[in-house]
Amino acid sequence: MQDGLDIKTPRRLRSRETLFALSVTLIFLLYAGFATFHHEMWRDEMGPWLIARDSHSLFDIFHNIRYDGHPSLWYILIWPLTVFTTNPESIQWLNLGITTGAVFLIARNAPVSRWVRIAVAMGYYPVYEYGSVARNYSLGLLALVAFCTLFPYRRERPLLLGIMLLVAANSSMLACLLAIAALLMLAIEAVTLRPLPAKITQSWCGVGIAAAGIAFAIWQMIPPHDSGYAMGWHFSYDPVRLVKVLKNMTAAYLPLPNTGPGFWETEFLAAFSPYRNFSWVGAPLLLITVSLALLRRPLALFYYLCGSLGLLAFFYVKHVGYLRHHGFLFVCCGTALWLARTMQPVTLPGLLGVAAQRSERAVALLFPVILAVHLAGALIAVAGEYKYTFSAAKATADMIRERGLDKLPLIADLDVSGMPVVGYLNKRSAYYPCGDRYGSYVVWDTARMQHSIIWGEPLQMAAKSGSPTVVLVDDFVMKKFPPPAELQPKLQLIGCRNAEIATEESYCVYLFDPDHAMKALQQ
Repeated sequence: MQDGLDIKTPRRLRSRETLFALSVTLIFLLYAGFATFHHEMWRDEMGPWLIARDSHSLFDIFHNIRYDGHPSLWYILIWPLTVFTTNPESIQWLNLGITTGAVFLIARNAPVSRWVRIAVAMGYYPVYEYGSVARNYSLGLLALVAFCTLFPYRRERPLLLGIMLLVAANSSMLACLLAIAALLMLAIEAVTLRPLPAKITQSWCGVGIAAAGIAFAIWQMIPPHDSGYAMGWHFSYDPVRLVKVLKNMTAAYLPLPNTGPGFWETEFLAAFSPYRNFSWVGAPLLLITVSLALLRRPLALFYYLCGSLGLLAFFYVKHVGYLRHHGFLFVCCGTALWLARTMQPVTLPGLLGVAAQRSERAVALLFPVILAVHLAGALIAVAGEYKYTFSAAKATADMIRERGLDKLPLIADLDVSGMPVVGYLNKRSAYYPCGDRYGSYVVWDTARMQHSIIWGEPLQMAAKSGSPTVVLVDDFVMKKFPPPAELQPKLQLIGCRNAEIATEESYCVYLFDPDHAMKALQQ
């Protein structure tokens, strides 16, 4: 089996590999496209759409994302779409196209056997977390895969490698950490192995482009002083937090969700007490095993340890995160193994050489099992998207529109769950009691922590306006703060819609009539 292709590979073989890659890509596109078609956008997908839609210039984008904690590239790519369409679902197909590009590069260029390329392409992260759920993480995946594809030609095309790291860094914090690891790897090689005489300037320019891109990305992600999301740092030793971070790493390598409506962000293996209690041990074992397997490729080893430990440190000190974030630990491992296959092994003395070769064989035996888990995880996720409702935001917006209420003022509580309904309705603004303001996307500042109960001051304000008002409440509000008895006769329940996956995005919609309700509020 041909594991890798270079410029000396016969043209006929390269053509067969291209045809193979196109076939895999087409199957992926149908598979992930099926899940995308059945996926209802939720708040984390709708937020960037609304920010891009409400930004009149690129400078507005930089201003409006200041609380989001992400670099600007994903928002910039969305921005032109808002000129041509009012349908937020357009970003789902943009995201799928980006991930499809990454899958083609994997299927065409990854220096592994065909079945491994198929398994990786059809695995949980490309198909679901980064393919069907439209977030900025697909950009980082594409840029890192493109970096691996170009890496064998780094001495001839150093500028392209720098550009790929710039793109990766400006896609997300997680990809930025891996871009930093890759940049340090390139810099070490540039110092220890002199670039080609004709490429010295370009080599250091490539490093400079990557460094500038990383610095720019970090500058964009520095939160304002009044940021209200992921507040604080955790530098003190906390064994509970450390165990959680290590368990999350094991889960990232084995993304196998439960079956049923609540499959997302769950672990099937956690049903077994030995795994549930001791899965944290898997993280150091994986780190040690993969590191030993990379021992004969020191640059790849450096990248793997720098990237993995950087991600783990971020999860510990700043944001524990979710599976979509932890997935970059597996991306780091996969790209490190890819890079290692393109490097000449060094000779190690004695026991070190033996340990390295045995670990390489262990990884070769372990990864088919891991990839089988990824395939099963993707199948469960795609089946879940087909069978269950991810978010009720789209159905709720359709209900409001069908009743002819979409042009009325809207009060949405909570802002974070009301936002996707606002996006599906294409409303320019709604009133959010969180922060006492009008807007579309959520501003993650400390002001939104000041929250007025929706049945109190917000309805008094609506009553004074004299206009009928649509009141949107989510499942949390309905359970914690149901309409008071004195207001219930004055509120017309339009209907409720339930989500089965992101259950917090289940909604009830009321029509508030101030002509009748004002009297009740004054009693």
